[in-house]
Amino acid sequence: MLKKSMQIELPHGLEARPVAELVQVASKYNSRIYVELGTKRVNAKSIMGMMSLELDNGDRLIVSADGDDEQQAIAEIENFVGGHQIGA
Repeated sequence: MLKKSMQIELPHGLEARPVAELVQVASKYNSRIYVELGTKRVNAKSIMGMMSLELDNGDRLIVSADGDDEQQAIAEIENFVGGHQIGA
């Protein structure tokens, strides 16, 4: 299992469209992936769970992944929330 702290660097935070894109990124992987913000922990593959976090630009979150492709999942999610894949 890998855990990594990440900061959201998207100008408008994770509104509906970027959250949906993040869920799609997470869903590509076999690993179990969770996002934590404060005391909330949600499945990164759940659109409703991710929307409930109300993530905003500058928020620091913890992403954990457990599975055979956990390293790739963490790396791609970090790139996404860091603003490196906008429009890709």
